[in-house]
Amino acid sequence: MPASDHIAPELADEPPRGLYWETPDLYGEAEALNSMGTIAAPLLAGFSLAAMVQTLTINASQARWPDVALLLLMLAAVLFVATVQATFWARGYQANPQEMKVWWPDAKDPERLKQLRREQKRHAAGFRMWSNRARVTYSVALLCLLAALTILAVPPEPYAQSAFWRWLAVAVGAAAFIIEIVWITGSFTNAKWLRRLLQPQVTGASAD
Repeated sequence: MPASDHIAPELADEPPRGLYWETPDLYGEAEALNSMGTIAAPLLAGFSLAAMVQTLTINASQARWPDVALLLLMLAAVLFVATVQATFWARGYQANPQEMKVWWPDAKDPERLKQLRREQKRHAAGFRMWSNRARVTYSVALLCLLAALTILAVPPEPYAQSAFWRWLAVAVGAAAFIIEIVWITGSFTNAKWLRRLLQPQVTGASAD
């Protein structure tokens, strides 16, 4: 969650200049993280566990590498649960300046305001740390899930009956896996060509 210090506008109740609150790069990032960690991750963890149990009934005559898929599904389930836990910790640091001021009736006092700014920066750093961990575990879990489903689609024999449709499913899964890697890489790096794919471009605005 990249953040930056902004120079605050002139306010009637606060000094007109100085370093103010640390703001997120994407204003809706906290809500997006909550959606990922409280809705998507639990659902996908349950799906991974159900698929893992179902995989236990598959034998070598139905899929070529069921044990490998079983391992990947287990990893996916564990990492999705870790995403939920990391999101829980991130939400403990989630607070905006207005919410912090409500706790302190003397928030307009210059000394108290300095203290609140320091605390807000510390909370922003904590939220950024745990949100990044949640994003990493979620991304790796999603890749494990896609890889497991793709492996399950591999036919037991190259020229088995209906092998064409099975290999077509493998191709779709492999394509989804590659696209997801590009998506994840773009969300964690500053590569301009990836950012152009993932971020909206405003006419007259710089891509940087």
